[in-house]
Amino acid sequence: MGSDSTISVLRDVLRVYDHRYLDLDRLQRERLVEGTRRVIGEEGLSDAARAALPASVRLRAFCIQHGLREELERLIRDETEGSPAGAVVVGGRIYALYPYLRGVSRQDADITTEVGVDHRLDALGWQGGRLRIRGTAALQRVETHHATVEVILRERTSGKEHGFSAEHREPGFEVLADLATLGPGRWDAHIAVTALGVTRADRLGRNRAPRLKSVPQHRTLGTKKVTVDFTEDGHLTLLMATGRAQLPRRTSLFRRLPR
Repeated sequence: MGSDSTISVLRDVLRVYDHRYLDLDRLQRERLVEGTRRVIGEEGLSDAARAALPASVRLRAFCIQHGLREELERLIRDETEGSPAGAVVVGGRIYALYPYLRGVSRQDADITTEVGVDHRLDALGWQGGRLRIRGTAALQRVETHHATVEVILRERTSGKEHGFSAEHREPGFEVLADLATLGPGRWDAHIAVTALGVTRADRLGRNRAPRLKSVPQHRTLGTKKVTVDFTEDGHLTLLMATGRAQLPRRTSLFRRLPR
């Protein structure tokens, strides 16, 4: 089974293998599974089909092809209840762990391209001249205590980057970013997590703690003016502007007096 049309049909058929499948009675499930098995064929998924379909679909196809009814139901129920299987990193690839699915090939369980980073911004403030950023971040589905977190500020026009390593602060991370190193421009914040040789990054700020205020914060650092704000999409961004440092009012008056 490898043609584009067949893959499209299979994708459409397997869409109902979610809560709707669990709502069917036993006879309806058996009819649906038998019909899907005919679409898959005796040889199962081709390499082209595996490359085109996400792991959740590949694993459903595996269960259906091999008549694993109970395993199929458990797979669907775990996903619908928000409890996906864990994952393991092997040689830079990430594989979903399903102990109850024996015989699954690594190719079917490979979720490397589907794993992202879960993150939340919890606090945003100032400590002296440095911006303090606190939150949580972790690779999706990969459990490890050996992960490093970095906040990356990227200038929107030039693409120039400055990275700031995070310190572990239970239950998350804390970054103290020295913004004096930044030049003028619009700097977008990204969060990067590295664990077991795998790195994933995402824009930071859209997922925020309820108590975190989203009002702009202004700060003057020498001759630089900093505005910490959020985009319309909710992402954290910094506007760096430069200008002449303002003199104290009394000094300005003396300078304008004739000599």
